[in-house]
Amino acid sequence: MAQSWKSLWKSECGKSVPIYRVLVPESVNEGIMRAWNARGYRYTAGSPSAIMLTGGMSRNFFRSSLMFKGGTAAGTAVTAGFAAPSGLALLSGFADAALTFGALGGTAAVGTGVFAAVTAPKYLRDPKRLSRKNRSKVSQAKWITPASLGFQPGRKEGRDTDEQRLFHLAVTIARKIVRTRAWTHPILTEHVSRVDLDHAVASIGMRLQELVRLREEIESIRDAGTAKSVETYLSKLAVAFTSMANRVRSMHEYYERLTELDQQLMLLHNSERSRELGDRVLDVLSRTAADDSADWQFRELRIDAESQSSIISGLVAELDQTADDFEDFDTRLAAAQQSIESAQKSIE
Repeated sequence: MAQSWKSLWKSECGKSVPIYRVLVPESVNEGIMRAWNARGYRYTAGSPSAIMLTGGMSRNFFRSSLMFKGGTAAGTAVTAGFAAPSGLALLSGFADAALTFGALGGTAAVGTGVFAAVTAPKYLRDPKRLSRKNRSKVSQAKWITPASLGFQPGRKEGRDTDEQRLFHLAVTIARKIVRTRAWTHPILTEHVSRVDLDHAVASIGMRLQELVRLREEIESIRDAGTAKSVETYLSKLAVAFTSMANRVRSMHEYYERLTELDQQLMLLHNSERSRELGDRVLDVLSRTAADDSADWQFRELRIDAESQSSIISGLVAELDQTADDFEDFDTRLAAAQQSIESAQKSIE
């Protein structure tokens, strides 16, 4: 019997504080995500830890930027520093001093221009750089955090919601998925490319955020006259929540398939390693002492390795089927969205 989402949450992450900050991929463009990846920012669902400070994500604050902007700013300041005394000397009638300061200022200006010409191309081609257009769009990025799902820390005023717990479970499972050996193994190269883990987790988070906001709005109108309607609306939201919970349970089943494949991959690795060692031992025997039974024994080891390979092929096929179930979210999502829209129309 499949575990309920609450029992999974208690066993996987119930004792840990929710710490995550997951980006909604559709809220920013590919150029922004490429720059963030180049900087080493962790913002995906499977990241081992979350980004808590995001002020620098909209700025170009790295080495090539510092060299170009800092150098040109310093050169401009030096040029201005010579230009001011030159102007004062000229007004005071000291022509020689004005010419001297003017020459120094011109030299500084030329030097600044040369420095800018050398450092600007490197800065403009730096993969970490955000263009002016993308810097303005970074503020539009949408994040899923514990607070956005109704979580508040603290003993007295603290609170939690089922939506936050469910999403915390989804993030925990995603982090475990990307840490499995099978997820990064060459045997799953094509398979993994079909499973957009970030999109799947972000989709769950976005729907849960809608449920939290809508439930709060519904609860705000509860009184003696609307109590029956409120309970009806909340029951509809419960249907949508169950759809999300089933989605996360499917995600956990997918993770379990990966762990089974992990074990078989390890067995295959050990079998292949054993076969290599057997070949070396057989080679030593052939060069040192005759042993008629050794060759047959090592052939049996090769058969074991081939058997492991066939088992893995079967597991990959089962994993594909599990992934299909995991990706079959359209029907559930449509039902959940319809329930939310119906509740919203009823409130209006």
